Amino acid sequence: MQEPHLTGPETRRRTRFTCRSAFLALTLLCGVPITAHAAPAAAPQAAAPTTTQKAVVDKNGGLGWTAVSDTINRQLEDSSATLKQILNVLNRTDANLGSTELDNLSARAQRVQQNTQDALTQIQNYDDITDSYLQILGPKAAENEDPSVTEQRARLQQNSQGVKSALMRSKLYNLQAKQLNSAIATRRTRLQNAALSERTVSPLAPKFWHALLTERPENKSSLHEDGVLSAWMMLLIGTAGTLFLIGIASPVILRLLKRAGAKFRSSAETGVKDALASSIIAITLNGILCALLGGITWLIWSAAVLDADGGPIAAVLGESLPICGFIIGAGLPVFGRKGVLEGNPNERRALRGVDWMLALSILVLNLLRSFRAQDVFGPTLQTVLEMAFSLAIGICAIDTFRRLGKQDDTRQFAPTALGLSSLIFGISLIAVLLGYVSFAFSLNGWLLSLGTGLAVVVLLGLCWRSILDHLFDPEGRFSARLHPLGLSSRRLTQIGVLLSGIGNILLLLLLFSIAQTDGSFSMGDIGSRLRLLFVGNTIHGVKISLDTVVLCVVLVSVAYYIIRQTKHWIRDRFLPTTQLDIGARTSILSIFTYCSWILVGLGILSIAGLSVQNLTWVVSALSVGIGFGLQSIVQNFVSGMILMAERPVRVGDMVEIAGAKGDVKRISIRATDIGLGDGSTLIVPNSQFITSSVKNCTLSGSTSALTLNFKVPTTTDLEKAKSLLIEVAAQRSEILSNPAPVVRISALASFSLTMSLTVRILSARDASAIQDAILFDVFRRFNAENVTLTTA
Repeated sequence: MQEPHLTGPETRRRTRFTCRSAFLALTLLCGVPITAHAAPAAAPQAAAPTTTQKAVVDKNGGLGWTAVSDTINRQLEDSSATLKQILNVLNRTDANLGSTELDNLSARAQRVQQNTQDALTQIQNYDDITDSYLQILGPKAAENEDPSVTEQRARLQQNSQGVKSALMRSKLYNLQAKQLNSAIATRRTRLQNAALSERTVSPLAPKFWHALLTERPENKSSLHEDGVLSAWMMLLIGTAGTLFLIGIASPVILRLLKRAGAKFRSSAETGVKDALASSIIAITLNGILCALLGGITWLIWSAAVLDADGGPIAAVLGESLPICGFIIGAGLPVFGRKGVLEGNPNERRALRGVDWMLALSILVLNLLRSFRAQDVFGPTLQTVLEMAFSLAIGICAIDTFRRLGKQDDTRQFAPTALGLSSLIFGISLIAVLLGYVSFAFSLNGWLLSLGTGLAVVVLLGLCWRSILDHLFDPEGRFSARLHPLGLSSRRLTQIGVLLSGIGNILLLLLLFSIAQTDGSFSMGDIGSRLRLLFVGNTIHGVKISLDTVVLCVVLVSVAYYIIRQTKHWIRDRFLPTTQLDIGARTSILSIFTYCSWILVGLGILSIAGLSVQNLTWVVSALSVGIGFGLQSIVQNFVSGMILMAERPVRVGDMVEIAGAKGDVKRISIRATDIGLGDGSTLIVPNSQFITSSVKNCTLSGSTSALTLNFKVPTTTDLEKAKSLLIEVAAQRSEILSNPAPVVRISALASFSLTMSLTVRILSARDASAIQDAILFDVFRRFNAENVTLTTA
C-alpha cells in the first residue's frame, strides 16, 4: 500500500520526532552537549550556532569518539614505532641475535599484538554504533530538516571516517605483529637447529690443535684495555672473594637461624626423611640469605672497583653468584659436617663437595655461554672450553652416582642414575670426537640446568608447604588469632591446601621456564621465559595467557563468595521481612544465582577477549549439537525457567506425578527434586511438569479434602450409619469443623450401597495418618452399634 502524501506541517512534525528520538544517542557519540530543541529552519537566529556555542561544543565534545580518538591514535603510533624497531633489528645483518634477544623481541611483539587487539575491539564498537546511527539519519538531509540533525549528520560522517581509518590501522598493525611473531619463532628454531648441528674439526685431527695455536693473538685481544675481559683480574678476585665469603658466612648464618628458633635436626636423631622434613625451612632460609649475601657482595665490589656497568661479563656474574650462593647455602645444612646427614657418614662422604661442584658448574656454564655470545675468544679455544666442560660434567656425575651406589639408602636409584649418566657421557664423547661439540655442550648444559632447577623447585616447594603447615596448624598461634574472625579449623586447612596448590603451580611454571632456556641458568633468560608465559599469546582474537587465567580464577573465586554472601543476606535478612511464601523465596534466590553467574561468565569472556565474532564457530557447532542431541537439555532448561517464573509448582508443594507423590524440595534449572514418603528423592526433569499432567495438592491452599468410601448392606439403617460417620469425624481434632463433614451416597448395587465421608483437613501431608485413624474409629464404632460393612 502506498504511503499517503504528507503535508508540510506533518513533515516537520515527523522530522522533530526523529530528532528527539536520536538526539540523546547522537550527543553521546559525537560529543555535542544536550541543549534545548532547536527552532524551526525558518528562524534565522537558529541557522548557525554562535562563536560561544561553538566553543562550548568543542570543549564538551569529549563524550564519544572524540574523547578516545587521540588516545587510540597515540597507541597505534607507538605500536607502529615498535613494529618498525623490531623489523629493523631482525633485518640487520650485523646483529648477533641470541635466544635472549629473540625472547625480548617476541615479548615486545606480543605486547603490540595484544594492544592492537584491544584497540581493534574498542574501535569496532564505535564503528558499529556509527553505522547504525547513520542508517537512522540517512545519507542526505531531508526537506525542512532540523539544522541540529544536519549538523549531527555532518559531524557523524566526519567521525565515521576517523573510526574506519583507525580500524584499518589497528587491523594492519595486528597482522604485522602476528607476522613478526612467526618470523621470530622461525628465527629461534633456525638458531637452535644451527647450534645443534654445528660441526667443527675433530679434536683427534692435528688441524684442530694447529688452529688453536694460530688463534693466540685473537684470544689475547680480549684481555687488552678495550677488550671484554680487560678487567679480568678484578672480575676473578671479586668472584673468588664472593664465593669465599659465602662459604665462610654460611655456617654462621645457619647458627644464627638455630638461635632464632628455626628447627634443625640431623639424621642421628631421626631418619633422613624426618630430618629433612623438619629442617627444610632452615635449609631454604640459609640458602636465600647466602644468595642475598652473594648478590650484595658482588654489587658492592662492582660498584667500588669496576666501571659504571662492568661490562657484559660482570652482568653475567651478577646474575650467577646469587644462584651459586643459594646452592652453597642450602647444601651446607645437608652435606656439612654437622648437617642433616651427620648420622650417615658414608652418604655424607659420598656427597661431599656436590654443592660446590654444582654451584661452580652453573657459574662456568653461564660464563661460557656469555663468552660465545660476546666472541671473547676465538672459535677453537671456545670449542676447547665447551668440550672440557661437557666431559667434566659427565665424569663428575658418573663418579658421584658410583659412590652413591655403594650406600644402602641410595642403592635403589643410584644404579639407574649411573646408567643414564654413563649413556649421556658416551653420547657426549662420541659427539665431541666427531666434531659436534656444540651439541654436547648444549645437551650437558640443558641437563645441568634442568637438574639444578628441579632440585631448587623441589626445595622451595617443600619449604612452602612446611611454612603453610606451621601457619595453619589448628593449634598454632596464627590459627588461634584467625578463629575470632570466623575462620574454622576446616576453613583454615582448605586455605592452606589452596595456597599450597597455587605455590606448586608457580614453581612448576618456574621449572618449565628453566627447561625452555636452552641450557642457560641465567636469571635474565629464566625471567624472560617466565614473562612470556604470563604475557601469553593471542590466538584468533583470544588472549591466552597465565595472567588472564589467574585473573579469571580469582574473579570466579571472589564472585563465588560475594554471590553466596548476598544470597544468604537475601534469604536470612531480606526475605523474612516480606510476605512471600517459601516457593517464591526459592524462585527469587534461584533466579538471582543464575543471573549473577551469567554476568560473571560474561565478565570472564570480556576479560579473555572473547566476542560474538570469536564465538561464531562455537555457536554454529552448538546449533548442530542441539539439533541432534541436546533437545532434551534445552527443553528442560526452558521448562525450568518457566517453572520459576510462572510457579505452577513451588518448593514445599505436595505433588503427584507419574504415580509418585511427595513434597517438592528443590527446583533447579534442569530438574526438580521430590521427597517421597520412604525418605528417598525422585529427580524429575522439568519438561515433565510442562508437558504432562501434574496434581498439585497444595496449590489452591493449605487445606485439603479427604474422602473415604464405606460399603454397607442395603438392609442397614442409613440414617444411623450417617450419624455414626459424622460423629466419628467430629471427634477427630485434625478435621476442620468448617466446612462440616459431609456424608453422601455415591453408588448403589443389588445388595450394597457406598457411603462417602468427605472431610477437610489442615494439610494434605496428614491425609494418610488421618485416614488410618478414621478407619480404625469407624470400624470400632460400627462393631459397637452392630452396623455391618460389606465388600459385595
